[in-house]
Amino acid sequence: MASGATGGSQLSAFCAVASFLWLGHSIESHQLIEQPRVSSILVLLTAGAFSYAASHFWQWLPGSNGRFDDEGGSLRPAPASLPKRPRRYFLPVLIAAIIFRLELFHRVTAGLQCSSPGVEAFLPLVILFYELLPGRRARVGSTKEPEEENDPGRTTWDDVADWVAESKQSLTISTFFISLGAYLASSQDMRSTYICTSFDNSTLVRSLQWLGLFLDGVIVILLWRVLAWARTNKSRLISLSVVFLASAVGSGFLYTSLRMFLPSVPLSHHFKGIDALYVFDVVTDGFAVAVLFVSASLLTTEKTPLSLVGIFTFISGLVVGWGKLKLTGGAENTMHGVAYLAIVLICLGTSIFVYANNIQRVVLIHRTILVALMFISLIAATIVAFSNNRNDYLFEHPIETMIFKARTNYDRYLTHAAASKFLPVAVNEYKARYGGRDPPPGFDEWYKYAVDHKSPIIDDFDQVVHDIRPFWGISPSKIREDIRRVAKEPGIALLKVANGTASHSLSRDSEHAMVMDELVKMANKFAQHLPDMDLPINLDDRPRVLTPWEDVRRFTEKAKKKGFGKFLTKREEEEEPTSQPLDLLQPSSSISVRKFQEMTALTCPPGTATRAGIHWDVRDFCLSCVRPHSKGTGIFLSDFAVSQSICHQSDLFHLHSFFFTSPAVPPLRDLVPVFSRSKTSSYSDILIPIPTLDEVLNKANTQPDTSDFDLKTPALYWRGAQAPQVTDELLHGGHQERLVHLVSDNSSSSETLMLIPQNEVRSRAAYERVPTSLLNFLLPFDIGFSSVSSSSSEDSPNEFTTRGSTLPPSPNPLQNQYLLSLDPSPGSSSSSGSIPFTTALKSTAVPLSSTLFVSWYTTRLQPYLHFIPLDIRFHSLHATLAYFTGLKGKASAADRLGNTKGAMINGREVRLKSRTEEAKWIAEQGAKWAGSALRREDEEVYLFRVLVEWGRVVREDRDEAKYVAGAKEAKEVKG
Repeated sequence: MASGATGGSQLSAFCAVASFLWLGHSIESHQLIEQPRVSSILVLLTAGAFSYAASHFWQWLPGSNGRFDDEGGSLRPAPASLPKRPRRYFLPVLIAAIIFRLELFHRVTAGLQCSSPGVEAFLPLVILFYELLPGRRARVGSTKEPEEENDPGRTTWDDVADWVAESKQSLTISTFFISLGAYLASSQDMRSTYICTSFDNSTLVRSLQWLGLFLDGVIVILLWRVLAWARTNKSRLISLSVVFLASAVGSGFLYTSLRMFLPSVPLSHHFKGIDALYVFDVVTDGFAVAVLFVSASLLTTEKTPLSLVGIFTFISGLVVGWGKLKLTGGAENTMHGVAYLAIVLICLGTSIFVYANNIQRVVLIHRTILVALMFISLIAATIVAFSNNRNDYLFEHPIETMIFKARTNYDRYLTHAAASKFLPVAVNEYKARYGGRDPPPGFDEWYKYAVDHKSPIIDDFDQVVHDIRPFWGISPSKIREDIRRVAKEPGIALLKVANGTASHSLSRDSEHAMVMDELVKMANKFAQHLPDMDLPINLDDRPRVLTPWEDVRRFTEKAKKKGFGKFLTKREEEEEPTSQPLDLLQPSSSISVRKFQEMTALTCPPGTATRAGIHWDVRDFCLSCVRPHSKGTGIFLSDFAVSQSICHQSDLFHLHSFFFTSPAVPPLRDLVPVFSRSKTSSYSDILIPIPTLDEVLNKANTQPDTSDFDLKTPALYWRGAQAPQVTDELLHGGHQERLVHLVSDNSSSSETLMLIPQNEVRSRAAYERVPTSLLNFLLPFDIGFSSVSSSSSEDSPNEFTTRGSTLPPSPNPLQNQYLLSLDPSPGSSSSSGSIPFTTALKSTAVPLSSTLFVSWYTTRLQPYLHFIPLDIRFHSLHATLAYFTGLKGKASAADRLGNTKGAMINGREVRLKSRTEEAKWIAEQGAKWAGSALRREDEEVYLFRVLVEWGRVVREDRDEAKYVAGAKEAKEVKG
């Protein structure tokens, strides 16, 4: 019987630990966190239902059966760890504490960027404080027989073992070690650049965290005292279900009541909807919560709450600590020794803790074996820590390496992109690139136009093929029907080609007429070689076609059959999805930011981070989001193309203004043809070179900057304008707002990762955390808003307005050596003093670009050769600028009176030499390439190529239409 009870309790412990780990691992990837209030209520209701259902099978459940063997049995002697009998008011107080704790959780989550990490690790100390209060019953101590006390053969080790098992000091020390180790393991993450503003009241947020920690202790203790005195397992589980259900109802009532008395907060809660995935997450999380608490409740008469909480803290702390230790020696973990110290404290604390609490087994492991495992873990941690520290130093800067690789890649690209010197070679190259498919009719005229206009790119038009490919899976008649419907959408104009002449559909008084005039002028240079067609041109700044991944994939798979062009059968045409007529979407209609983010997430493949849900932890740096495009280079961006894909970067929904600014016109969900100036990786628009209104108006004044690089000001310049409507999300996570806040941050707690030289004898460097305020003083930033919005709410005052952080645009911004280009905030003014990327590229300054948008020319540029790429999180901004400008000769913040020997960083003088020659070379290469590959003629060549390819897609006989080699003109060939 005892053996069965022991096995049952171990099974309960295993279920409790397993459900705890599963919840901790999976909760961030669930969409429940996006709707925390509604989700928490539903999870509590589900957990209550599961707990009540479990009460009907109480005979089958493992563990102790309450205070009675059965409902009519005799009283079982209470173990020494059984608490005092609970008071009548304990149950309502417990429910009230849970409701209040959930409200505190939501408040802290709303200000998560200002919170402190790792506070939860101190819960065992809160429980310990209760355990040591005067009047508490004696803890389970040693099980020695009286004669063992007077055994003359006892040794010093026996006395030490008795002290560990019985003294309050050993219990206190072990609990403190576990809590401190878990705190060190979880509190050393890099912070994200999401802003904690002066209006967020970080002191209040952190106070609420500690109050929440105290409430956690109250809830654990009250729950233990209530459940431990239940008569049977059945009554225990019914009590647990009552707690869950009453807490859910109370939380819902409190939430509704607060919204009724807070008119500034909408009463209605945007709800994604009860889809299958959401229901699945609610059910699985509710089940896991029920398993966790049911399993813990079955152990209440055998374990103290400190035992359970200590085990949970030890396991989670050790997992996190080992995860950090494996990263020691690189940019991901620069806190040398902290992760190692965390593991040491946890291993030592756990070894003492299991004896001090008389825990015979932890889950299924005997405590003797567990202590041995802790010793092995300690040895392994020592080996890993020292071996990783040896590889801590870099002898070649990652940017230097990437610049060298960029030269090699550029040479290969030119060979690959312009291999065809004659038309027959170009035809063969086309077939080789695109699965044996023949070029379209008119290809020879396009080739002649490209050669005559000295285009450096002849063969590489993969962006065109990528954009148009899915439309080969749609019948030409359906495409033409979609074009007629799209033309009725707001912000859409038609570029018409008929009888060899191009025109547009806008009236002369339209604000976009000049832009369309310029586009028509470009098309008319080669329109005589084009078939009749209509092209919907998107004149908005935002792209328009946001088609779900499944639809794009389905059409692309159709297109891959028979070399992209499969003549659709009647059945396949009938299977093509019919959609709501696009002209039913009125110009005044709009969608919420949350709905827009959900639509964007659906453009990613299943299983990707963004498809799974929005990254909710805005406080900590998302390391997994950065690794795919920074692999092997620490904090520096190594793959610019991958960095522009959002599907592995779920945190971008909180870090870029585009994703939390509601579009004025809803995106089109069907795959329809819309030709746009730029787009993100989520959109299915077809890219073409559409001039902006500023470019048209300033065409005569756009002379390339030819001034000498050495005579320019060695500063990084940027100006921008805030979006007209300031929201809470924009002030905290807007990419422009984060940039301005980062370079003007003077707080003592902010730190930035830098690659710092370790000595002057050898070229050896290592990653270190440096005060951001010091770097802002040392590095030459000329960054600020030229104008900020005065529109803000009382809850979200505009910090940039209140602190007056606007700077006037420079009269000649091109006289700076470094020019930063960012995506503009949606709806912001174009007269902000910002420099277009192409203008910066054509100048003799070094362009630095941080963007998620691609344009027609993006694939033509080589990062680290023509420009310097930056991650949108800006965590590498200071280190990248320091690589070129250096730190040598800069005065530190502590030496403002004239000491220019070097920069005092982390207590030592650091000399980081400048690489002005490399910067000058990049500026020259960018300007040279832009002058040959980004000319007006190159825009025309690209547009001509798009129209030639599109002209075949909309033909009924597109599968047979092709360029015939040797003909004087392109003709369609049957069969």
